[in-house]
Amino acid sequence: MRINSNAGILNTLQNAYNAKRELSLSMEKLSSGQKINKASDNPSGLVISEKLRAQIAGVEREINNIDNTYNKLSVADSSLGSMQNNLQEMRSMAVAAANEGGNSSEAQQAYQNSMDNAVQSYNMILESASYGTQKLLDGSEGSAANMTAADNYDVSSAEKAQETINLIDEKLNELNDARGDIGATQANELDARRNSLETELVNLTASESSVRDVDMAKEYANLVNQQIKLDASMAMLAHENQTAKRMVDLLN
Repeated sequence: MRINSNAGILNTLQNAYNAKRELSLSMEKLSSGQKINKASDNPSGLVISEKLRAQIAGVEREINNIDNTYNKLSVADSSLGSMQNNLQEMRSMAVAAANEGGNSSEAQQAYQNSMDNAVQSYNMILESASYGTQKLLDGSEGSAANMTAADNYDVSSAEKAQETINLIDEKLNELNDARGDIGATQANELDARRNSLETELVNLTASESSVRDVDMAKEYANLVNQQIKLDASMAMLAHENQTAKRMVDLLN
C-alpha cells in the first residue's frame, strides 16, 4: 500500500465526483423536462433550438393574424347578411306598393313610411359595421367591402315603386358579389394558408422538441445508473479508509 500517493483512492474520488456531477445534471434535466438548460449543456443544440423557437413564434403570430382577418371578414359578412335581409324586406314592400290600383293613398303612404325606416336601418348597419376601430364596408384601407348607402327609395306610387324594385335588385346583386368575395377569401386564401401554417408549426415544434426536450425514460435510467456509480464509489472510499486504518493499526 502506498502512503504518499494512492492512485486508487484518487481514481475513486474522481469517479465519485463525475458520478455526482452527472447525477446533478440528470436531476436538473428531469425536473425541467429539458436536456438543454444552459449553454454548456449543448452549445450548438442551444443555437438550433433558439432559431427554431423564433420560427415557431413567427408562425404562431402569422396564424393569429390570419384568425384576426378571418374574424373580421366574418363580422363583415354578418353585417352584409343583415343588410341583405333589409333589402329583401324593402323589395317586398316595393312589390306591394307597385300594385297599381290596388292601394289606397293611405296604404301607399304607409309603405313609404316603412320603406324610409328600412332604408335608415340599412344605412345604419352599413355605417356601424366595424371590427375594433376598423370600418368594414366603406371601402377604406383594410375594409372588407365597398358598399354605398341605400337611396331614399320612393314607393309613393306604383310606377315609382317599380323603379325602386329595379334599384333594390341592383343593390342585392352588389351585396351578393361582396359576400361571395368574402367567402372566397376565407375559404381559398385564409383557410388554405392557415392549414399550411398549422402543418409547418407541428413540424417545427417536433424538431425543436427533439433538440431540447429530454427523453424522460432514458434520462431516468441514466439517473439510476449515476446513483449506483456514486454509491459504489463511496463504498470503495469507505473500504480504502478501513484498509488504511488496519495498516496503521499494524504499524502500531
